[in-house]
Amino acid sequence: MNVHQVLSGAGPHDAVSNQARAFRGLFGQWGWGGQDVAAGIDPRVGRSFAPLAALAPAPGDTLLIHYSAYAPKLRGVLERPERKVLLSHNVTPARWFWDYEPRIAIQCALGRQQLPEYAARCEVVAGVSAFNAAELGSDRVVPILFDPAGLGAPRTQEPAGPPNLLFVGRLAPHKRQDELIRLVVLLRANGVPDARLTLVGEPMKPWYLEELRRLAGMLAPGAVTFKTGLTTAELAAEYRAASLFVGLSEHEGFCIPLLEAFHVGVPVIVRPVGGTPEVAGDAALFASDPDLAVTAELCRLALEDTELRATLRERGAARVAHFAHGPVAAQLRALLDR
Repeated sequence: MNVHQVLSGAGPHDAVSNQARAFRGLFGQWGWGGQDVAAGIDPRVGRSFAPLAALAPAPGDTLLIHYSAYAPKLRGVLERPERKVLLSHNVTPARWFWDYEPRIAIQCALGRQQLPEYAARCEVVAGVSAFNAAELGSDRVVPILFDPAGLGAPRTQEPAGPPNLLFVGRLAPHKRQDELIRLVVLLRANGVPDARLTLVGEPMKPWYLEELRRLAGMLAPGAVTFKTGLTTAELAAEYRAASLFVGLSEHEGFCIPLLEAFHVGVPVIVRPVGGTPEVAGDAALFASDPDLAVTAELCRLALEDTELRATLRERGAARVAHFAHGPVAAQLRALLDR
């Protein structure tokens, strides 16, 4: 069997490209062939992806389309006679970008508008979460193939030093790093005076990182650290140094950092939006109230209650096991097998 993966863009660090690489590894183990192509390719990915024009499936092959962005160049793939499977990684709603980067907002709006058309022209449709699949009227789910090996073994002791909140994710408006900055201000003013915040992720634009730096410097000088371009080992070190993982994103299709935090043993507080509740299960405290003062109290509870922290670590390990390699690989194979 040959499965050809088709992406709108391939990069060295993005979740969709990483997922495609992981899938290709599985295909090789199963004795399946095929090639991986993308409409746009970052030179840093090397030869792991070929240009879209190189796509040359044979009769009977399967095309796996990873959908995560506006992809007009992939429209020609829909015209091909081979069996097509679409896997939706979700597209962020445009409303989060209009006030910051209208060009990105337009691409998001078009991407969400285009998605139902692409789905209708594929024989099989699925999402990386039930949230993503439901947007397309499907109940087929193939979660992210999570490999914690690069993060090392779960930590065995609490981190030293002052309380450190961590968030890992793209620096973008819908990820709400601005609220996390305000949250650490509340904590420092209400019983946790030495609280710190570490924000890890690549900015949607360099100027957006500078805006967040200015906000942090104005509201919490010296309390917020920004880190970009980390290696896997450096990312693992940030998780090991974290007292809490706190995510206040307004939109998430899946949220891999939840599983990363669970694996290392970092208690998690997260806003229950999109795919986060099905990833977190019962292993996180949900910040359902929009009032940041309520979230600050949740953080204090999770920092101070050792029994609660132990329970969250235990439940987090169970969530990682739920998304173990074997079951997810079986779901993928069931999706692609005829």
